[in-house]
Amino acid sequence: MIKKFIVLAFMAMLTIGGALRAQNAYCSKDVTLESLTAYMDTMRSVDPAIKLFYTNLINNPTHSYRIEHLDLGFNGCTGRVDEHVVLANGNTRDNIFVFNEQGLLTRSVIQGSKGNKTEVNYTYSYDPVLGFTLKQSKSKSRAINYSPIYGEHGRRESVKGSNGSRQDYSYNEQGHLSKRVITQPGSDHRTLIYQDGYIIREEVGGKVFRYHYDFDTATGKKFLIAIKELKGNDVVHERTFDYDIDTHGRYTRVVVALDGKHQMTITRSYSL
Repeated sequence: MIKKFIVLAFMAMLTIGGALRAQNAYCSKDVTLESLTAYMDTMRSVDPAIKLFYTNLINNPTHSYRIEHLDLGFNGCTGRVDEHVVLANGNTRDNIFVFNEQGLLTRSVIQGSKGNKTEVNYTYSYDPVLGFTLKQSKSKSRAINYSPIYGEHGRRESVKGSNGSRQDYSYNEQGHLSKRVITQPGSDHRTLIYQDGYIIREEVGGKVFRYHYDFDTATGKKFLIAIKELKGNDVVHERTFDYDIDTHGRYTRVVVALDGKHQMTITRSYSL
C-alpha cells in the first residue's frame, strides 16, 4: 500500500512538473503567436493556465485575430503588412500595419480620403498569469490609456479607454469568445457575434449584417466572401469579396463589390 502511494505521488509530481514547464514555455513575455497557436491546435488536453493566457492575448482589440480594416481581418498574422487600395474611381490609398511576434498591433499608418495619413502607435502591459493587454494608443494629436477588467476566471471582460471608449466581451461555456460590444464616444454601439473565432453577425445603428465565409482546408482558416445587410429575413444590400491568399492563409488580393458594383481592390504584402 505504501509503495503504491509513493508511485502515485511520484507520478503526480511528474505531471505537475510537466505542467509547470509547459506554462513557463508558453505563458511567457517572449512566446510567439506561432508557437502558442501550434500548442492550442495540437494538444489534446490544453493546460488551463495556457488557455487563459492565449484567450486574453488574441482577444485584445488590436490583435491580428480581431482587428479589421476595410472589413477584412488579418487572420493571426505577424510582421508588417503593406496595404494598397485602388478605389473604383481610380484613387489610391496606402496603409501600413505592424504586428509584433505575439500578433499585437504596434503601429498603423492609415491614409485618409484627402491624402493625409494618421499614424498610431500601440503599447501593452504584461502579467505572467493574465498575459498581455492593450495599455496605450498614441498619435500626434492625442494619447488614450486603457484599463482592463477581468472576470472571476481571469478572462478579460472589458477594456475601458480614457477617451470614453469601451469594449465588453462575453464567452460561451467552453471559454471561447461569443460576443464583443464596441462603444466609441458619439457613435452607435457595435455588437459583434462570434462563432469559432470569426464574426458571423454584426449589429450597429439599427442595422443587422450577416458574415459569410469560405473555409480553406490547406490553412484551416476561413475567408470572408460576403457581408449581407438584412431587413427582417430579406437581404437589402450585399458586399462581396473575391480573394487570393498565400500559403500562410493571408489575403494578398481582394476585389470588393457592393450589390454587384465594383468598389475597390485591396492588395496586401507581408514582411518581417
